[in-house]
Amino acid sequence: MVKNLFGFLLVFFLFNLAGYCQVDTSYVYNTNVPYGVLDIRIAKSATNYYYLQEDQTFSFRESAPGVKTNTYFDMTSWDSSPYKQGHLREKTNAGDNFVMNYRLLIPDGYNPAFAEGYPIAMIMHGFGESANCQKLNCYHADRTYSPITNDPAAPADSDSPLLNNDHNLLHGGRHHLGAMQKAGGKLPGDPSLDPRAFPGFVLFPQNLSGWTNFTAQDAIRILRLLIKKYNIDEDRVYIEGISNGGQGMFECLKRAPWLFTAAIGMSSTNDGYINAQGVAPSVAHIPVWLFQGGLDEEPYPSTTERYIQQFRNAGMVVRYTVYPELGHGTWNKAFTEPDFIPFLLGNTKADLHSFEGTNMICSDQGTRLELPKGYLAYQWQRNGQTIAGADSALFYARTAGKYRARFARVSNPTEAQWNQWSKEITLTVTSPPQANISQIGTVVLKDLNGYADARLQSLESHAHYYWYKNAALLDLPGTADDTLQVATITPNYGNGAYTLVVADHGCKSAPTAPKYIFFNDSAPVNITAPAAPAGISTSPAENTITWKDASNNEGGFEIWKRKASTNGTSFPWVMAGITGANVTTFDDTGVEPTVNYQYKIRAVSNTGRSNYTPSPVNDGIAVQTIVDTEPPGAPTELKAVYRGVQKILLTWKPSTDNTRIREYIVQYNGTSVATASADTTFLLTALPLNAQFDITVKGKDLSGNLSPVSNSVKMNTYFGGLYYEHTTGLWTDLDSVDWTWAEFRGKVSEFTLRTKTQDDFFNMSFDGFLLLENGGTYQFRTGSDDGSRLWLNGNLLVNNDGVHNFKIVTSAGRSLQKGPQRIYVQFFDYIESDSLLVEYNGPDTGNKWTKITSDVLKSDASVVTAIGPASDNGPEDSFRLSVYPNPTTQDNINILVETVVTEPVQVRLLDPVGRNLFEGIFQPEEITGGISLSPPGIMNTGMYVVMVRQGSVVVRQKVIVKR
Repeated sequence: MVKNLFGFLLVFFLFNLAGYCQVDTSYVYNTNVPYGVLDIRIAKSATNYYYLQEDQTFSFRESAPGVKTNTYFDMTSWDSSPYKQGHLREKTNAGDNFVMNYRLLIPDGYNPAFAEGYPIAMIMHGFGESANCQKLNCYHADRTYSPITNDPAAPADSDSPLLNNDHNLLHGGRHHLGAMQKAGGKLPGDPSLDPRAFPGFVLFPQNLSGWTNFTAQDAIRILRLLIKKYNIDEDRVYIEGISNGGQGMFECLKRAPWLFTAAIGMSSTNDGYINAQGVAPSVAHIPVWLFQGGLDEEPYPSTTERYIQQFRNAGMVVRYTVYPELGHGTWNKAFTEPDFIPFLLGNTKADLHSFEGTNMICSDQGTRLELPKGYLAYQWQRNGQTIAGADSALFYARTAGKYRARFARVSNPTEAQWNQWSKEITLTVTSPPQANISQIGTVVLKDLNGYADARLQSLESHAHYYWYKNAALLDLPGTADDTLQVATITPNYGNGAYTLVVADHGCKSAPTAPKYIFFNDSAPVNITAPAAPAGISTSPAENTITWKDASNNEGGFEIWKRKASTNGTSFPWVMAGITGANVTTFDDTGVEPTVNYQYKIRAVSNTGRSNYTPSPVNDGIAVQTIVDTEPPGAPTELKAVYRGVQKILLTWKPSTDNTRIREYIVQYNGTSVATASADTTFLLTALPLNAQFDITVKGKDLSGNLSPVSNSVKMNTYFGGLYYEHTTGLWTDLDSVDWTWAEFRGKVSEFTLRTKTQDDFFNMSFDGFLLLENGGTYQFRTGSDDGSRLWLNGNLLVNNDGVHNFKIVTSAGRSLQKGPQRIYVQFFDYIESDSLLVEYNGPDTGNKWTKITSDVLKSDASVVTAIGPASDNGPEDSFRLSVYPNPTTQDNINILVETVVTEPVQVRLLDPVGRNLFEGIFQPEEITGGISLSPPGIMNTGMYVVMVRQGSVVVRQKVIVKR
């Protein structure tokens, strides 16, 4: 009823207040909508209206006393000047007031006369990029501050970030600038356009302290005024939202569903309350792509997935991408998706929307087709023939065929005034999906453990699940009724026949065959119990249970088992399976070798049950699974990669066995480590430093039989450079960061922030070794903007925490011995500039402060980190070379190369006069675990040179050979 009222009022205003154009130009206002007030008017009267002040940013900054700068305050690390600045103002009888700043990117080669017009994308920024308050952190005063009253008075400093009109470009500004520049001035629709190009306008409005219903409406006003001024294609108006901007995005969709063509939300904090307010059907025609971090807690993945389910219930086509390893900062990865721009540009308002994107018509139901609501004329065709009476935005197709539709922005349009026809959708008639349910455990309750609830599950996945008792729809707890593939039925629902109806694309199935559930031991004992139960172990992985069928009215037999009590430990009963009627044998394959089991059996039906046999006073049929003496097969394809300081990640393909694998045994250099799991991935940690390893894996089955060893892999813990971890988020101190996980990981040669994925609101940690050539007293210091800390060998030496401009903090002197020292540094950036400097002084530096660089960030003198030029193939750290041990002997010269580039690696061993003693060409994957050099002949004691070349980078390392 509310939805229909909203549609009626909207159409009423269209005809009476803007009858010559669709939802234009001055009036969209409604006080009677589920979310309060709809007010996106750009003119309220002849003297009360909104307008754009272009090329000026509103702020209180002054270049001299009384002289406003009228320009944005630079808060990005890149040149944002291609984005024009401007702000929205409201002219009233009482004054002329500032409303909202914005930045606008105009496409290269903009042609106002281009007939088709240009697309536009509006990007709603997150909390951290607001013009004043980022949640509770404000540039000035607090969240109640208004620039109109300016109380308390804003600072006039030229470097005040209040109303900066630049930080809104932090996330996505550079990406969208690059996408526009990739167009190279080509017009939209040019078939030679780069698929990553966006040949249109890009708008970044900036709210004051977060997106609300009011600020979202102001952003819409800016967008509508730009559409009126510039040559913008109204069929291609797109919107994106980042974090809190995702809420703003949904608020905009809710208020102007006729305006937007497609939407992308990245870590959207909520759905703009669209579903709670019951208006999802009004936005269902807009395709949406949502991105979610698997580790995010604002929102949790389950929250986003519930919104998606509700949107799909309303018929929306939702694309959903989860990054399991990411937290809240999904946007940097989302922007790199190859389909990001094509998803937007692939949609126009002319496109015909079918319910959930289906191409099927239910045999006894229609399929909902629709165009955006709010236009002044509609026309529908089936198989090229106009459908009489089909003149609204909605049409229910009940006959197979090819459908298309179009709309007009004027009443009684001529042929020239119609918008283009939609692409055709071919619909076919189909039968509703079939549903099947099974029980998990017994439905004749309580069970042998006293458990009182029944559990039912759909055997197939569907879009919707509707659970019924005696043909009445169940009201299950919470709001997830139609998403429950597995339903828990509690005793308060009562005995009865339970069924399931499923639905896909709006097509509901017939009910399943019923499951009859009895609660609280209420099932009548009206079946004779099975007789003569017996059991035998037929293999180390199987027990066979037999009985005599003593009744003629059972529906089947339940077989229950448990491990026999040992050393005072009791085990619960589990239902091993349920058979059909008249069956007298059951093979239990879920057993372990050499284990004593107990079994009970009972008959059940839709109307009652038997007693258990053996009776409850007995322990059950005793069966001991036979001994397993057959060893598993060897694991195969063992591989290893480095995962941090003294950490190696192993993966392999599993062992085969006649029972099951309990765990694996990892062996290296005489050490054995049990994985305590059948998983085929294991992380070796705390490995000895500066050592080389031959690593193998064995499988261990349930009886403790060991397999032969896998293939071996060679790895080592000679270490150069730093491992870094990086996460995005808004913090004001290091203690607020959760350092136990990271969104991004990698390797760098020295302390650097260049691997950051955004300019503000991020943290980084660095872990490695500082090699000291001389013992003595050393000091350490960090210089950072914002906070940093430094640990050495687990001891906190430097605490430079907090939000601040560049500041240096120095440690006290510390006595250290020569050799590798574990160094760990944390850093976070809040806003504006970021920098990190890590230095030390002591005997190795001539007691002068020296930057800690790549040549000393290593665990052993034999490690050399090569610094090559950055390229499309990888970062500046091209590879690292380790020669070990050093000194060594002729038959024990080993090298390892870690590289991020795919080019072949040339290795040479040279004597003191430059003669080749060894030369080989290796693929990167061949050399990553280390190789041994085998020069012919007899090498004299002395110094030799290992030379490694990859592409344009050449690294040499001395090696001392002894006899």
